[in-house]
Amino acid sequence: MGSTSSPTRALLRQGWISLAIWIAFGILVEGLVGYRIPALLDDLIRREMFRLAHAHGTLLNIVLIIVAVCVRLELIQIGRLAALGLRLAAVLLPVGFFLGGLWHFRDDPGVGIFLVPIGALALLAAAVSIALSVRHPVEKLQR
Repeated sequence: MGSTSSPTRALLRQGWISLAIWIAFGILVEGLVGYRIPALLDDLIRREMFRLAHAHGTLLNIVLIIVAVCVRLELIQIGRLAALGLRLAAVLLPVGFFLGGLWHFRDDPGVGIFLVPIGALALLAAAVSIALSVRHPVEKLQR
């Protein structure tokens, strides 16, 4: 695995580091719920936003790792813009949910939630770009 390209290496590095961070955050959130901490338990907006942050952070960073593996196996090709879109989405979506729950209005998420649609659009653009690069499985198997 010595010839892994720089974008692939960046996807792997961000994927694994961020995955560890969001898993730890999820453990913290579940611990706060388990110990019935009022700051989280009594605040439905905060609890929901934090759970969404954990779920999106964990799953999107798993996607980064999977994409890097697929690139390495030559199942897909990924351009720099698609890689950047994936990496941005893996940050903007969970951080937007986190900030939306950290400081929020009475019944609505805080202004940090505006990062979520930006991240979602980056994710969609990257997914379409990658989908268009998928090679036929028969072609790969016959090599």
